[in-house]
Amino acid sequence: MAETVKTFEFNGYTGTVIIPENPNGKWVWKTEFLYAFDQAERALVDEGYTRVNYAICDKYGSYNAVRLMHKFYDYVVKEFNLDKKCSLFGFSRGGLYAFNFALFYPECVEKVYLDAPVLDMKTWPYAGSVEQGQMFEEYGLNADTLRTFKGNPIDNLDEFFSLDLPLILVAGGSDEVVPFEKNSGKLIEYCKTKGIEITSIVKPECLHHPHSLDDVTPIVEFIKK
Repeated sequence: MAETVKTFEFNGYTGTVIIPENPNGKWVWKTEFLYAFDQAERALVDEGYTRVNYAICDKYGSYNAVRLMHKFYDYVVKEFNLDKKCSLFGFSRGGLYAFNFALFYPECVEKVYLDAPVLDMKTWPYAGSVEQGQMFEEYGLNADTLRTFKGNPIDNLDEFFSLDLPLILVAGGSDEVVPFEKNSGKLIEYCKTKGIEITSIVKPECLHHPHSLDDVTPIVEFIKK
């Protein structure tokens, strides 16, 4: 199906909007890695969904990033005649953006899809890495204050799930980059303990890559229903 790609600058960062041939107003906002493992997004374009990305990289879902995202949200909803609520796709570090945007602006979100998401910055970025230095700068943290930092998604599950946003989670059970037990596994266990219903698909032998699923039907159906 034919599609139109619009790329533009907004507040100093690149926005991308991929418009299907017959847009229905519904949209998917992938917070990082727009074209990576995008089988589900491509399938949704065929259903009339618009794909959106705002390349505010290296901000790790910080408070500043979330505010920038909300300004961008206001713009694309009006400019491209999109629904008031989007489906957020957060892959890997993109999970920080998706989770925190939903937490601060739940009225803008219809559903959330997290895929091998970073939910605890004590586990990633790695100590001493360039990424950790960027994260420290964004959040005003250092190695000492990170230990007691309570602004991670994993620290805010009570508030997140009080919003009643439908969630689908896909993760590799053998993830060697974003440790499953301390990220996705903790979220799944929290939901089991609290009796909260989510859709979770764990690939037991899968590492951090590949993201998504060989058959993306469960993801597409979750977003559409």
